[in-house]
Amino acid sequence: MVTNLGADQLGSVSITNKVPQRNQLTGDFLLEPIIVNSNIKIPPVIQELIKITSEGLVKGSKPIQSTEGSGGAYLMQDSSGLKYVSVFKPIDEEPMAINNPRGLPVSVDGEGLKKGTRVGQGALREVAAYILDHPRKGPRLCHDKELQGFAGVPPTVMVKCLHEGFHHPGGYKNVSGNVKIGSLQMFMRNIGSCEDMGPGAFPVEEVHKISVLDMRLANADRHAGNILVAKDGVDGRTVLIPIDHGYCLPESFEDCTFDWLYWPQAKEPYSPDTIDYIKSLNAEEDIKLLKFLGWDLPPKCARILRISTMLLKKGAERGLTPFNMGSVMCRETLKKKSVIEQIIQEAEETALPGTSEAEFLDLVSVIMDNHLEELYP
Repeated sequence: MVTNLGADQLGSVSITNKVPQRNQLTGDFLLEPIIVNSNIKIPPVIQELIKITSEGLVKGSKPIQSTEGSGGAYLMQDSSGLKYVSVFKPIDEEPMAINNPRGLPVSVDGEGLKKGTRVGQGALREVAAYILDHPRKGPRLCHDKELQGFAGVPPTVMVKCLHEGFHHPGGYKNVSGNVKIGSLQMFMRNIGSCEDMGPGAFPVEEVHKISVLDMRLANADRHAGNILVAKDGVDGRTVLIPIDHGYCLPESFEDCTFDWLYWPQAKEPYSPDTIDYIKSLNAEEDIKLLKFLGWDLPPKCARILRISTMLLKKGAERGLTPFNMGSVMCRETLKKKSVIEQIIQEAEETALPGTSEAEFLDLVSVIMDNHLEELYP
């Protein structure tokens, strides 16, 4: 992860664990992970992701632009050219970014399609969702081997990549100026998305794991189309895979939306194991982890993460369902503020000048308790 978003700003970023590139000096293509802390070893699953994607480029397998979504997304192939292995999303091709291939207008104030997000930060959020999708046994960096995250966010890494197959409105000059920075995510085999089938067939635990991720990260873009459906290779059970997290960790709760909110599974209580996982979450440690890995979470985004984690933990302690908690976080109508927005507004109106962030969060906690007691006595 990096905060340096321009290719011309990469001088302050340490690039480690490079993979071989064909004729790199003449600029045929380039693929490198962006690492800001050279003391961190790239996990084997990420090394393999970069390796097989690079091998595809070596063999001439070109990026294929996806027809879905409102930004530039490229399906990267393996060396045989017969299988997709990853998805690359350049920051300069995000919705409302300067090189967006869908013809969307460029953002005039830097705000993205969703309230509280910034154009050019979608890739950071994609990587952050993977990093913060901690395995059940604790934060990802605490383990010697790669463990799947609780919600199953596919392995994702920030990379810089050069290839003529990307969208180059000004022409491809085959020079370093055409290098693109973005997120590279493992392509997940699937049988479709939740949009293609009714939710009744989805296991409760699979829906619940998505709900925990979305509420914790205040996802502003969770719809049925960005939850993939797959079959476990061992026992054939249905598995849900969350993708597209470019609008998580926003600066406000205004655009929070969860399609699963009205699925029947959302009205079922969390299992003891899921409650234990929720209890283990720690927003302060998450903020430190993101900073350690290169993204100093903006203060407004950090506050949202703290408050969403607070709600999730309080709700789990009270035995609330995903529907109960999601209803607090999401607006009923576009114009009516959600309960959590009302809680924050009340805290802001009550807080004295010079109130510290910790004191403000204590105030939010008290007000949240009052609202939850009133809603769910």
